[in-house]
Amino acid sequence: MNTEEKEIIHWGCQTLLSLGYTLKNDLPEIVQSTPWSFVVRFETSDGVVYMKHTPELLALEPVITQMLRDQFHAAVPIIIASNSELYCFLMKDAGRPLREILKQKFEPSLLSHAIDQFTSLQLAVADHVKLFLDIGVPDWRLDILPDLYRDLLRQKDILIADGLSENDIHELEKQLPAVSNLCKKLSEYAIKPSLVQCDFHDNNILIAESSQAITFIDLGEIVMTHPFFSLVGCLRQMKKHHGLKEEDSAYALLLDVSLKNFMIHESKKRLLDAFMIAQRLWIIYEALAQYRLMLACDKAKFLAFQRHGKLRDALKEFLTAD
Repeated sequence: MNTEEKEIIHWGCQTLLSLGYTLKNDLPEIVQSTPWSFVVRFETSDGVVYMKHTPELLALEPVITQMLRDQFHAAVPIIIASNSELYCFLMKDAGRPLREILKQKFEPSLLSHAIDQFTSLQLAVADHVKLFLDIGVPDWRLDILPDLYRDLLRQKDILIADGLSENDIHELEKQLPAVSNLCKKLSEYAIKPSLVQCDFHDNNILIAESSQAITFIDLGEIVMTHPFFSLVGCLRQMKKHHGLKEEDSAYALLLDVSLKNFMIHESKKRLLDAFMIAQRLWIIYEALAQYRLMLACDKAKFLAFQRHGKLRDALKEFLTAD
């Protein structure tokens, strides 16, 4: 454990004690230790409490979480305390990851319920995007996305270091008009920009054991862009971790649920058309999310964690996508 981690844990212990908690162990259990997230678990007299630390560039998580809870009554963690200087916060336990449950037996009902809640939240937030932009949430709306893509391609040293060739970058630059055209096409549908969580999937959806209540976690990388990007990412995770195929009835069910709440704005056919465009553009969004994460983390720690090639893989997928 390094000096920074010791300081963070000391703050967590002292804060919990000052709030009247009794700690059952001298030291908390380290749950996660990555360049972008350090999470520990405290056993206390009032149940389990988690503490999370992130790099400074991702440290908006407690602010975003609190805003979602206070102003939108969202199913997000209960924040106990936060420290803006140490970039960490304490939150109450909210259950176990849905992925653990689905790995035992894949039944889409709980995930369907979570997607329904999340898309309802996206629709609620869509009329209040400025609130999030004002606190520093990145603006990646469709009219800005092509410029972000162009700026990314200018980072040639980073792209080459991650595995792309000069020729790859040249081919990606030739795709700029296509990216702009896709953004223009998608913006023609009556779907407003909203919050998008790049890691919206079953491992960041917690289920309370007794109540079965759903809680969305890991909200520090939220941006304001097209809401379908979260849903595309979620369905891709279902393919990766649960072997779902597009011809499966469970996949069709999850896609229907993903679109259902947006039918107040568009017909199902048009939503399916928009979703197809979003699937292609999601690859660019994913590359931008990987680049943002890379910039937020300590470079040496990031590379040591074997994240090499994530940016390359996303951009190469865009070149080969139908």
